[in-house]
Amino acid sequence: MQAPARDRLRKALDFAPLILLVVLTALFAAIDPRIVSGESLVNIVAQATPIAILAIGALIVLLTAGIDLSAGVGVAFCAVFMASLIDAGLGLPLALACGMAAMIAIGMLNGWVIAYLKIPAFVTTLAAMVALQGATLAVASKGVLVLKQPVLKFVGIDRSFGISNSIFATAIVVVLALILMRRTRFGLRTYALGSDPAAAELAGIPVKSHTILVYAVSGLFVFLTAALMISRVPVVTPNIGGSSLLLDAIAAAVIGGTSIFGGRGTVTGAVIGAIIVSLLTTALRVFGVDPSSLDLYKGLIIMVALLADSGMTRLKTELDGVAR
Repeated sequence: MQAPARDRLRKALDFAPLILLVVLTALFAAIDPRIVSGESLVNIVAQATPIAILAIGALIVLLTAGIDLSAGVGVAFCAVFMASLIDAGLGLPLALACGMAAMIAIGMLNGWVIAYLKIPAFVTTLAAMVALQGATLAVASKGVLVLKQPVLKFVGIDRSFGISNSIFATAIVVVLALILMRRTRFGLRTYALGSDPAAAELAGIPVKSHTILVYAVSGLFVFLTAALMISRVPVVTPNIGGSSLLLDAIAAAVIGGTSIFGGRGTVTGAVIGAIIVSLLTTALRVFGVDPSSLDLYKGLIIMVALLADSGMTRLKTELDGVAR
């Protein structure tokens, strides 16, 4: 393959998530214009906001070739925990601070077990998921909680310029995440750790402490997702978030170009992946797919994305080998 063609192919692979989004949008517009009408597109992006925030957290963990299976249930626990504190009269700022501290602490505990006890991330976060499920039910002793907080309503439900404020709030989180991953030592170390852990350690990166920090940041994004969820849905139950949201987030990260083998992925890609997942979910609903079957289709989407990720990884390796 000639150098210009090889470079074009590499660039196409880099823009694969965006190309997929454009193709799907055009396809659904041809099948049923209702799916991608103006108002529908705004709703698709709004529905993608919690997926995007949790997908960024998933991206950061996946960059290190790890995984956080507790993130979805963590959203439910954090949402119920904060809602219970607000219902008890603690006040919104303090309730949010407690929720953030709790999720960062849980993330740090996960990271410590993975880094120092050498227990695989899959097993560690699966155990955390089960524990958080029990904790969520314990905290939700009052059952359904209805929050009447003007600030939460403004962020999650109200609109500005005809667009949900949740989109603007998510845009701020995305910009901060871009700065975190592109402009800070944390981001550079995370990519280095995922690309080659041994080389990262030889370069002086404290692998164990950085692993703990990675899972702590994942916990922070779990908190941000929970905060957005309770602002969008003021009726808080233990069913908020959960495995379905985790499936969406992982699918978004992988569809967005994040490699499960570590070292490759972008915040922008994860956000585009979240919009793709939201678009597919909306399309399936318009097509009349039973809501109980949505997770089946999402699981199939993840499988396809994983196969595509494996193929793109091999192709990029071959292209790099030819370039040398």
